Amino acid sequence: MIDLRSDTVTAPTDAMRKVIAEAEVGDDVYHDDPGVLALEEHVAGLLGKEAAMYVPTGTMSNQTALRVHTDPGDIVIAAQGAHINGHELGAPAVLSGIRIRELPAPRGTFTPDQVRSAIAVPPASMPSSLFEPTTLVAAENTHNEAGGTVWPLDLLSSVAATAHELGLAAHLDGARLWNAAVASGVAEREFAAGFDTISVCFSK
Repeated sequence: MIDLRSDTVTAPTDAMRKVIAEAEVGDDVYHDDPGVLALEEHVAGLLGKEAAMYVPTGTMSNQTALRVHTDPGDIVIAAQGAHINGHELGAPAVLSGIRIRELPAPRGTFTPDQVRSAIAVPPASMPSSLFEPTTLVAAENTHNEAGGTVWPLDLLSSVAATAHELGLAAHLDGARLWNAAVASGVAEREFAAGFDTISVCFSK
């Protein structure tokens, strides 16, 4: 039987279980686990980033990034149907005190012009303490709710560049980035290049 409920419905093979059972382990709290250290170094290299941090779930990795880039009351721009907004149990509001402003994106992608238009400018008469600033743009590649849309590299890069031009951070939800790389022939590090943080998942 083929289980198509989700691409996360997977189980380790016997060979994988054998490797797990025989792996050298240590206390990761003290950075003493060689497997975790090697994995983090390998993934950082794959994505062209300075460092990586292993966490138990994709949701935790996304929410950690949101918390790093925002303060309570901030707004995050994302595509309609974004996983961070629709499938993470209200975590942006609960954990970070932020709102997600979804952009119309039937195919899961949006443009630099949409990002610019989505940033609210406070009236001159409004005290800054009453205004919710936009501080982060989050993209998802591939976009799950849009049927697995792969972002064109030039569009994704321009969205990240626009975020930085506007003084915003850029996060990439790359839970299915491996799929995007295979489908497009674009290396993972190229997709990740313009982003301050990126999450990836090993259960897909």
